This record gives sequence, C-alpha cells and structure tokens, in this order.
Amino acid sequence: MKGEFIPFDAVRRLAVDAIKKESLPENVLPLYLIRDLLGRVRLAVSDAVEADETCLAALRSLADRLYRELGAHGYPPDKAVLFPNSVMLQSLKDTRQKVAGLDRVYWVDRMLTGKDWQTVGEPRTEGASERFTLFSIKGGVGRSTTAAVLAWHLTRRGERVLVVDLDLESPGLSSAMLDSRSRPRFGVSDWFVEDMVEQGGRVLEQMTAAPSWVQDFEGDARIAPAHGNDPGEYMAKLGRVYMDAPGASWTTRLNRLLELLETDFEPTVVLLESRSGLHDIAAATVTDLDAQVLLFAIDAESHWTDYDILFRHWQERDLRTTKRIRERLSIVSALTPEIDTERYLQGFRERAWNLFRERLYDQVDPSSAPGEGFSFDLSDEDAPHDPLAVHWTRGLAAGTSLHDLEQTPVAQAYTQFLRRFDRLRDTSGDGAAL
Repeated sequence: MKGEFIPFDAVRRLAVDAIKKESLPENVLPLYLIRDLLGRVRLAVSDAVEADETCLAALRSLADRLYRELGAHGYPPDKAVLFPNSVMLQSLKDTRQKVAGLDRVYWVDRMLTGKDWQTVGEPRTEGASERFTLFSIKGGVGRSTTAAVLAWHLTRRGERVLVVDLDLESPGLSSAMLDSRSRPRFGVSDWFVEDMVEQGGRVLEQMTAAPSWVQDFEGDARIAPAHGNDPGEYMAKLGRVYMDAPGASWTTRLNRLLELLETDFEPTVVLLESRSGLHDIAAATVTDLDAQVLLFAIDAESHWTDYDILFRHWQERDLRTTKRIRERLSIVSALTPEIDTERYLQGFRERAWNLFRERLYDQVDPSSAPGEGFSFDLSDEDAPHDPLAVHWTRGLAAGTSLHDLEQTPVAQAYTQFLRRFDRLRDTSGDGAAL
C-alpha cells in the first residue's frame, strides 16, 4: 500500500488542489475529474487532445501529482488519463459538477445509487395536474395519514384527486383509505411487473378505487395502492418492480405510469406517497416528477443531520439544479406535540431556517431590495422553511381509521396544516382560489 492513508472525504479537495498547482494549456479544457465506483480518480479530456504533445505532457504531470497525493484513491499515471470522444463527453453533462474556482473543470461521481438525487426533471406542460410528493428522511411521521387527509380535504372542495402509493416497501394507503370490499384488483407493483411483459395496459384499468367518502363530496378521488386486494406473490413482485426496461429507466417508467393514470382519470391534483430515506427510488419522486415536495420532519438531531446531507448535495450541484429543486420544497412539522406547542414550533422553524439559509437560500446583501434573490426572513409565513404543522393527538396515536375522516380526531390535528397547504397552492400560482 502506497503512502499515507487518504480518506474518501479528502479526495475531492486534494484533487482540485492538485489541478490548481499545475499549469494546464487551454487546449486541455474542458477537463473532467471522474471518481469511479471504487472511489479512484481519473482524468478525462477530449480525444482531440491525444495528438497534442504539449497537452499530453501537462496531463502526465497532473496524473503523476494525483497519484502521489490521492493515495489509494489515485491511479498510476499510465492508467489515469482517458480520451473519450465528444459523444461520450456529452453524456457526462447531466451528472457533472462545475469545480469552483476553475474554469471548464468538472467533477463527475460514478455511483451505483444516489445518481437520481443529482438531476432535477424538466417542468411539464402548462395545464398539467399539480403533483405533490410526500417525503421524509425517516419513517413513522404520518405521510400516509397526511395523504388521506389531503385527498379528503381537496375532494371536499371540488377537486379531482389521484393518490398513488409509491412506498412499496411499506404499503399502507390501501388499508388506510379503502375498506376491504372496495380495494382494486391490482396495484402499482402489479403494473411494473406486467409492463415488463407488455401487459401494463391490462392492469391499468383495474388498479384504482374510490374511497367511501367520495359520494358525499362535490369532487372525486381515486387511490392507486401499492398492491391489489390480494397481494399475491408480493415479495417476488417487489424483487422485480424497480427494474429498468430496455431503453427506459425505472424513473422513465414511473413517469409513464403517472401520465397514463392522469390521462385516464384527469385529476387536478396528484398526491404521491414516497419511500422514505435517501434511496434512489425516493429520489425519483422528489426530483424527477415535477412535483412540489412536502418534507416531513420532527425536531430531532437525526432528522436535521440527514436533511443537511441531502441539501448539501444539492448545494454542491450547479446553480441551475439548485434553483429548480429549492423552489419546490416546503417543510412539514410532523407530530407537533400538544404541550408547549408554540415554543416547539419556534424552535423547529429556526432549525429549518438555518438549514435552508446555509444550503439553499441565496446570500443576499442586507441593503438589497425586498424580494431580491431566493431568500426569506425567519418570520416569513410563506417561506419554504416555515412549517406546515401537523399536531399530534391521541386519536392519531391510536391509529384512527381513515375511512371516514369526518368522524375522527384527525381533522382537528390537521386544521393548521390544511390552512397553510391552501396558502401554499395559492402563492405558487397553480392552485385554485380556495
């Protein structure tokens, strides 16, 4: 083993410092630093450089320096430089990160997981249904209950609401919102496995059902559960459900499923219950579906630490990516305690503000005009950091049925949340006047 121990977290800084110490000719650029699946760093430049002796000498010098300074995370100089063609270099565009302080130098991480957190999907066409993703770093914070309450609230106000259970490892929306007699034959998991053998269309028309309370309201709602009324070989399906199809990633397939469901039902609002945690499957629902994202949290160090990991990852991306994701986020204070509520929410708001301010808000000069830049005061009630509060009640803790919300303590727990949610839709410019 060569040299001193260089940990993974030091590699990027050391690699960038090594480049700053070298004199690179203009023809070398753009230059890519590619950290592979093993965590080792190579250089990549256009294949047009391969015949330029001046550029080759500079690259050899840089490769030698990287080998010395990166320890086990470096490649021997004779294996450290790649010369991809222009098409291959163009393929790095979506995953590259610009290196601060160096013109036309980019960092690329090759990862088995985590890739979907790096990109943000394009906005959909004007007039498309509003999508809301319910996401949390940790489980057990009431996302399923909130999906049910939001569907009930919006349907009562005349909306057409589609709820999709994408928390496939922990399915619950079907039993929470539909009684056993009204559950559909198939669910989301069935569509994904049948779509692989070109039978998705046969499943689609039998994978949604209406909750019982729909008949009492002006609007309409449909639930697409994780599985049908008989889960069948659910574990076998779960082992196949996240597969890419030929020419289509899982995220592309998910988008297609949502578009098919939306075409069939024509909802005004789509509620997506996401898988929790930092897995790529959760990333697809947060970043790639053009959805507003409700970030559920409690005022606990583990929640803030994990959200900081995610926000810092976005912060390190290019500014365009950061701008597109931050405008979709709103924090939710889940399980807000009954006792000393105001003090708890004040502390929660301050922690959320510090997180957004450090990672995603613009650094605005105090003398700037109000509203300049993406930045908000602590007390701004329409800011992403200002929590939509769900109040904990004994009824929620007891696992109250969600089949008939009018007769439960759930509505009381969500009064403040729903008021803030309606305002969120109004201020986004997409919601109806509620």
